[in-house]
Amino acid sequence: MTIYVRDIMSKKLITLEAEDSVKDALNLMRKRVAHSVLIPPPRGGSFWRIFTETDLLLAIESGNDLETISVGEYASPVTRTARPEWTLEKAIEEMVNHGIKHLPVRDEGEIVGVISSTDIRNQY
Repeated sequence: MTIYVRDIMSKKLITLEAEDSVKDALNLMRKRVAHSVLIPPPRGGSFWRIFTETDLLLAIESGNDLETISVGEYASPVTRTARPEWTLEKAIEEMVNHGIKHLPVRDEGEIVGVISSTDIRNQY
């Protein structure tokens, strides 16, 4: 049986604004049992960003106050996306080839979900 990205992706987007604090991201990630948070583009923009557990570690390591530094300071631009109709194997290949653990899913120009290494692990 072929598994598609749409079958296992997280469909409820977990988002914060770039100005929100790293502490806000940490609390939201704990509450939602999530490993990443998406940051939508500013008004008039088109580029999404993603804040992951790795970014959280970098923020903690910086020694800065997590309540005063913004999540936008550590988020990475979303440069790769999956499509809902991709097979799981194609998504895995994209993630491995680009060294990423979280792959936003884009459909008709909109981010509609995220597939992560955790989602994939749970399939096996």
